[in-house]
Amino acid sequence: MPIKVMPDALASRVAAGEVVERPSSVVKELIENSLDAGASRIDVELQGGGRSSIRVVDDGHGIPADQLGLAFERFATSKVDESSDLVAIPTLGFRGEALPSIAAVADVTAVSRHIESESGAECNVTFGSEPQVLAAGVPVGTSVTVRQLFRNVPARLKFLSSDSAEAARVATMVGQMALIRSDVKFRLVVDGAVRVNTPGDFDDATALAAVYRVKNVADLVNLHVDPGAAFRAGGAIGLPTLHFGRRSHITVAVNGRLVHSYRLTYAIERGYHGFLPDKRFPMALIKATAPLEDVDVNVHPQKTEVRFRREGLMFSVIESSVKEALGTRAPVRQFSDSRIASSLTTSLEGAFAMRRSGISPPPIEIQDDDPPTSSNGAGAPSESQERHGETARESVDEPDQESSRGGWEFGQERSTSSARHRDVLPGLRVLGQAQSTYIVAEDASGVFLIDQHAAHERVKFEEIKARHVAQSVDSQLLLAPQSVELSPQRQEIYSEGANWFADAGWDIEPFGGDSILIRAIPQILVERAAGDANGAEKAFLRVLDDVTQPGAGRNNGDSMPWSERLLATMACHAAVRAGDALTQGSCEEIVRLLQECEHPQSCPHGRPTMLLLTGEALEREFGRR
Repeated sequence: MPIKVMPDALASRVAAGEVVERPSSVVKELIENSLDAGASRIDVELQGGGRSSIRVVDDGHGIPADQLGLAFERFATSKVDESSDLVAIPTLGFRGEALPSIAAVADVTAVSRHIESESGAECNVTFGSEPQVLAAGVPVGTSVTVRQLFRNVPARLKFLSSDSAEAARVATMVGQMALIRSDVKFRLVVDGAVRVNTPGDFDDATALAAVYRVKNVADLVNLHVDPGAAFRAGGAIGLPTLHFGRRSHITVAVNGRLVHSYRLTYAIERGYHGFLPDKRFPMALIKATAPLEDVDVNVHPQKTEVRFRREGLMFSVIESSVKEALGTRAPVRQFSDSRIASSLTTSLEGAFAMRRSGISPPPIEIQDDDPPTSSNGAGAPSESQERHGETARESVDEPDQESSRGGWEFGQERSTSSARHRDVLPGLRVLGQAQSTYIVAEDASGVFLIDQHAAHERVKFEEIKARHVAQSVDSQLLLAPQSVELSPQRQEIYSEGANWFADAGWDIEPFGGDSILIRAIPQILVERAAGDANGAEKAFLRVLDDVTQPGAGRNNGDSMPWSERLLATMACHAAVRAGDALTQGSCEEIVRLLQECEHPQSCPHGRPTMLLLTGEALEREFGRR
């Protein structure tokens, strides 16, 4: 077949395929035109999943009658001209392809009246035909009706989903646009039923509640925005109690434009790290703002992909904004009513039994900052360490003094965050230990069950992470270095993370073949390795295996990077365990240290550290209300 130029009608249908993929694409393009026209209200009506009819009505400034027909010509636009900088584009549309692409594959009627005109006009274009413009008496704004979508392109029509599935896609897209522009009132009606209805009151949390049917707006948090910052992240996010198995409740916009960005979505997940269980995702609306010249939106005809000159900076801004909002608002997880009776009875029996007997179980001392040495790096405490432990225990009985003193050496670094989180984890009175696994405490709000392992793991994680950031991680030399033979799988894993092990306080060197030689281990693991001739080897293998379990985050999209996962795994192995009997003083010390953590609500792997049974729930269970 010889090379020849395609007829205009065929070229238009081909080009339309890049812009108009399905009914939701049509709705998105028309909504963006409405927003560029300054609309404060947008109504969308859908019939037959968008195949039969799509209608978008706005109250924007409208199109002059003499320009309405020109709007359906390819590459005709009012948003850019020869002097425009295609890098710094402030509008959502700019390519001049939306209306002609839609009109090439559908029967389109556009009715509009410009804000400065006394009357309006109506334009009809049928499957790429010449525009027919007539005078019309209409209100200010624009209404575009699209009928019989893809009737002249059977191949595209064949690949559409069912009417309900296409309608769901439209509802999702309209909801996302309504979130991005919380100042605009959106309403979507599908086959006569209202699917989306937002107030347009400028409140991002209210818009999020309206789109996702959140009953309690208090479960949503608006992000604080510094209006003077060139790079900033606004929007609203859900508390960690709202989490889902997919990322379907995450919406990201850049300079008011809906975008699909794996990196920015990952920044949101990083902000939630430590607040959500593994493989769960939050509800979040992030409205990122960056200088126009830093964002290239002219990447794809659908305009959902963007490129950044300084993507790393935008990533950091989003992550820190989410963390800051969660830091003071993330609640302690509460018991559900169905679990109260059975869970509470067992836990409190152990706590009250301990208090009635007046006998404390055998103590498990909490790891000190400077453990002593023995043949394996551990032994009896020194005099200075005993004094340190006495000071820490005395401080538990003096809460007023403790509130202004860090306790451990790293407490000073966390005193600021401690003050921020007093409303999340207030001063608690420890009642005792239940089932050698849970610390029972109370305050005015109710009874807390604290998982001693998860809580101590959080404490140890923030301790070692702070030291890691300050490059002051302590190690304990072994009197007798231990050789470890690694399987090929373990050798591959260790080779990948050798630098991270070194940074975390391990002194390891090759020892021929598949063997390595451990000369020193992190101070935080000394107590667990003590008393075992092969303690260092066992500690290393446990950490190596746990840090690389499936889904554990070796740069595979998990919300915790490899290096942080290593620190979290070390903290897990250094913490007290379920089944360890603790003295009353040790329980109080864990709770005190947990109060000073940056994120006391969960362990580094996302499990909750505590559950709250409110006083109100107790009264309900005992028939007091």
